[in-house]
Amino acid sequence: MLGQDFVESVEGKTRLLVPHSSLTSKVPPKWPAFFNPSARLNRNLSMLAYRAFIGRLDGEKTFADSLTGIGARALRVAVEVPGIEQVYGNDVNPIAIEAAKNASAINSVADKCTFSIAEVCKFLTDHATREGERFGIVDLDPFGTPARHLDCMLRSVVDEGLVSVTATDNAVLCGIYPDVCFRRYYGKPLNNSYCNETALRLLLSLLALTASRLELSIKPVFAHANMHYFRVYAQVFVSSSGANKMPDNIGYMMHCFKCGNRLLREEKDCDSLRCKLCESRLTVGGQLWIKNLYDKEFISKMASCEPDRECRKVLDACASELDNIPYYFRVDEISSMLKTNPVSVFKMVELLDKAGFAVSGTALNTGGFKTDARLDEILDIMKQKIARG
Repeated sequence: MLGQDFVESVEGKTRLLVPHSSLTSKVPPKWPAFFNPSARLNRNLSMLAYRAFIGRLDGEKTFADSLTGIGARALRVAVEVPGIEQVYGNDVNPIAIEAAKNASAINSVADKCTFSIAEVCKFLTDHATREGERFGIVDLDPFGTPARHLDCMLRSVVDEGLVSVTATDNAVLCGIYPDVCFRRYYGKPLNNSYCNETALRLLLSLLALTASRLELSIKPVFAHANMHYFRVYAQVFVSSSGANKMPDNIGYMMHCFKCGNRLLREEKDCDSLRCKLCESRLTVGGQLWIKNLYDKEFISKMASCEPDRECRKVLDACASELDNIPYYFRVDEISSMLKTNPVSVFKMVELLDKAGFAVSGTALNTGGFKTDARLDEILDIMKQKIARG
């Protein structure tokens, strides 16, 4: 029986039973069960993604939350995603699972919710090895890195199903611990002004390469970074020919920490490159995913699922973003280089567009912009604006 440590909390259209300490502590404790109220935006975006994807599934429409905690995401899927037929929630904490079961009854969805207590890979592998029991959608949201569980997750999803994966080891993916990042993600991070995009692309690269080893391919449909969350969504295909093509999506970022220049390289032998702007040695980031982060049709479908204002802002930025450019610039770094007051992102986009460059904002930083213009070209355009007053 759950004690007074648990209270009812409403998120979206779903009533949850959460530890009171999760709502009052600055850092949500893992005991008696874990619930992070500040991850509401991530769960809200998840609901939109699952609602947008559910129509793509053939056969039984199932969802698995492999590290469910008190069941926040699983229960919200059961309540808020029309068409979902069966929801599975798994955790190693029996108290958390008891809270999830009780909340499923409160929300009148107990008949389509199945909860289990097992180690995450055992839970996923058990379903992967049973005929007809793979999941249509699988979520993996661990503490820290998801790297050790990706194989099990990919084996447990149906052909053309969806996986959603979270990484929260920020210090690793953003370059504080590069050796650990290489060990976990097979790529070097960049500790710079756009490290959150590099982090997402390192995560996608690992997912793609793991999939290819299993004769699978992936197609990213959505990705976002918020606070300490890096989160990607990808459709998975059983395809040896697709698996063969996965390395074509992998490349390297080159960054100059002296002048701020940055460029994309597809070849592997790039350690000796020098910056064309200042002749300094370039720092290598990757291997990482260098192609699109979003399926724009999928983003449009998410936007049609009645997002709140905060989610709408993210999706609108994704819809117009040049997501095949694997980096962005920030207006404050440009102004700092020129020792002048920063212009708005809107004005920067306008100036670069008038100069004939491809340009957009980015969902990954409200003060950032993406463009095919090189750094020196951006600075020249800004200098001309300053000269005109």
